[in-house]
Amino acid sequence: MKKIPGLTIAYRGIQKLSGLIRVQKDPLPTTSQADVVYRLDCKDCDASYVGQTSRCVKVQMSEYKNHINRNTSQTSVITEHKLQTSHDFDWDNIKILNKENNWNKRLLSEMIYIKKQKHGLNLQNDMFLLDPLYESLFTKT
Repeated sequence: MKKIPGLTIAYRGIQKLSGLIRVQKDPLPTTSQADVVYRLDCKDCDASYVGQTSRCVKVQMSEYKNHINRNTSQTSVITEHKLQTSHDFDWDNIKILNKENNWNKRLLSEMIYIKKQKHGLNLQNDMFLLDPLYESLFTKT
C-alpha cells in the first residue's frame, strides 16, 4: 500500500456497538416520578382523588399523610374523606395517569382525568378551566 503524505487511513466498522448491545433503562418507581398526573384510590370504597404535581410523587404523598396526621384546621378532600369515613388510602399503589412536563398541558390532563372519575373526591372548582362543551367527550371510568 502506498503512503500518501498528510493522509491517514482509518477503518470504520459497519456494525456499531450500540447495534449489538441493547441497554434498557429501568423505569423509575412510581413514587420517584415527577411532572405527572396521578390517582390516589381509597382502600375501603371506590372514591379516588386525581392530582398533578411537578415534584416527586413521594413528596406529594408525604404532605397528604402529614396533613391527615396533624389534623390541622386547613382542609383537603383527602383529609376530609379520611376523617369523615375512617377510610384509608392506598398509598402504595398510586396510579400515574399521564406524564407531562408542560404545566398547562398537565393541568388540562388533570382536569380531563378528574372529569372521567366515577366517584371522585375532587371539588368542582378543580374543573374551572375545562369548557363544558367537552363534557360529552368523557365517559366516567
